[in-house]
Amino acid sequence: MICFEYDFIMISKLIDLLMLYVAVTERIVSSDIESPEGIAVDWVGRNLYWTDKGTNRIEMSRLNGSSRRVLISDGLQEPRAIVLDPFEG
Repeated sequence: MICFEYDFIMISKLIDLLMLYVAVTERIVSSDIESPEGIAVDWVGRNLYWTDKGTNRIEMSRLNGSSRRVLISDGLQEPRAIVLDPFEG
């Protein structure tokens, strides 16, 4: 679970954004995902990045789930963690 700006992102077989201050849960990713392991939030660009060891991919979307795309799908074996530096791009 990751906390940013008083919100939380939970990952299991889905990726959810929990907005605690209004007691709302918003599903960000719910399809074509098997086993998300690592997650990173680019709070500057408002993007979400995650690894999926079940599909052997690294993916990203906007924090609202739009603009989802696969960044890397070749040459990975069970990716488990991801780190980014939003200030360096």
